[in-house]
Amino acid sequence: MIKLKKVWLCGMGFMMAGAALAEAKYVAPADVKSRGTKVSEYMFYNQDTDKDGKMTLEEFKNQAQTRDVKQHNRALKKKGLYMTPEKQFEVMDTDKDGKITPEELAKFLDNQRSKM
Repeated sequence: MIKLKKVWLCGMGFMMAGAALAEAKYVAPADVKSRGTKVSEYMFYNQDTDKDGKMTLEEFKNQAQTRDVKQHNRALKKKGLYMTPEKQFEVMDTDKDGKITPEELAKFLDNQRSKM
């Protein structure tokens, strides 16, 4: 019976602490990479054929034909968020130099992920 009281009191403490934490925002440590950053690094490693650290529209369109991207696009179509590869590239290329950087791609992917 004493154990039950301890568990119950402990549970109440967690509930009260949980209520206080509901207001708090989680801030990830600086060395933790976002999902968008991890995906963009993977995409650049595989698709940046000239290894210049930037991806052209042609390189980006080549990766758009992979199975994972096609599956992701089907999910986007269901939610009304689908864009053609050309439109995606235009949105990602924030400095309008005709190439996208890993940072531009990561920002776009994180933004798109937050909408899903």
